[in-house]
Amino acid sequence: MAAEILTYLRIILKRWWLILLILIVTTGVIMFNSLTAKPVYRAYVKLQVIAPESQEVSLFSASRPTGTQEQIVAVQQQFDAALRSGSVAWQTINDLNLGIAAGDLLNGLTVFADGEFLNVTFVADNPMLVESIATAHVENAFQYYGQLRSKPATVALQFIQQQLTEQDKVLAAAGDAVLQFKINHNVDSLLREITAVQDQLRGLRLERAKLATEREKDQAISLKYTEEATKTGSTESAVNYQRLAVSQDAIVAGIRAQEAEYDKLIAQQESDFVELLKLTTEYEGLLRALTRVQSNYNFLSDKENEARLKQSQATDVSFIQIIEPARMPDRPAPSRTPKMLMVGGIVSLIAGVILAFILEFISSLRAPGRKETAN
Repeated sequence: MAAEILTYLRIILKRWWLILLILIVTTGVIMFNSLTAKPVYRAYVKLQVIAPESQEVSLFSASRPTGTQEQIVAVQQQFDAALRSGSVAWQTINDLNLGIAAGDLLNGLTVFADGEFLNVTFVADNPMLVESIATAHVENAFQYYGQLRSKPATVALQFIQQQLTEQDKVLAAAGDAVLQFKINHNVDSLLREITAVQDQLRGLRLERAKLATEREKDQAISLKYTEEATKTGSTESAVNYQRLAVSQDAIVAGIRAQEAEYDKLIAQQESDFVELLKLTTEYEGLLRALTRVQSNYNFLSDKENEARLKQSQATDVSFIQIIEPARMPDRPAPSRTPKMLMVGGIVSLIAGVILAFILEFISSLRAPGRKETAN
């Protein structure tokens, strides 16, 4: 083990100049870039995220709600993606007439979450420009994110409107079927017609019963007159009773005639009642179909209103609030040269050591060949 370590140290000492050269070149490049680079200014926007309302429009059952913290993390990730979107970057570039590529703009963007807060940082070589970039880019991300959030409600709204158009035709057809039934059978409401016929039948039967009672009473009187005419011995009295009996019989005959008319009316009303009852099955089927279609139409209409509200609500991303707006920096951002020198030095040392071992391995492969040539 010690021998191996000594071998490694001997290889490193043998090519120390190569390791030192890589270190000098690396630090020199870093120092040159640091000295020639323009001062960098940093502007940041601090946002607070709260749990948003779901933008899904549920047609059949409510979706299972997620936890508040999960919702906040999801919003942070989605808004982070919006901030890093190329289309948002191009919108910011066009708004500020920057004349740079979207990738260059996004290279200066840093986003990190801290609990429910989201910190958005931009760097640029112009203090006034970096403030404008941070402000405009966050505003454009708001609009872009609102459009993305409104997509579920927009898709649902389009589907519901399509279904409403179809249901409107079905509803019109069902209404026309009910109307045509009423026209064909000359009824406005079959239930009211049946009730009216029942009331008329009840009234006719009551009047018919009254006539029957009156007829029986008059028949009894006529019979009594006839009996009296038979019992009396006086011819004049018998004639008088016979005359009264004939008169009473005439009244009974009139009542019978009225009863016959009532019987015809009752038979007609009963026939009409039976015909109306036969229409009940068809009429109720048409009404059920109309009610069902109307219910579906009302359901879709309510969902359309819900989707419109969700669509409007989605564009208002008020659950993301700007806590600290971007401000123009009054001094350049702290230099990263010391950190870059440290990282570059470590990386260059490691690279130099690895290169030294590679060169030693290559030279060891060539050494046997040289000995054979010498022999």
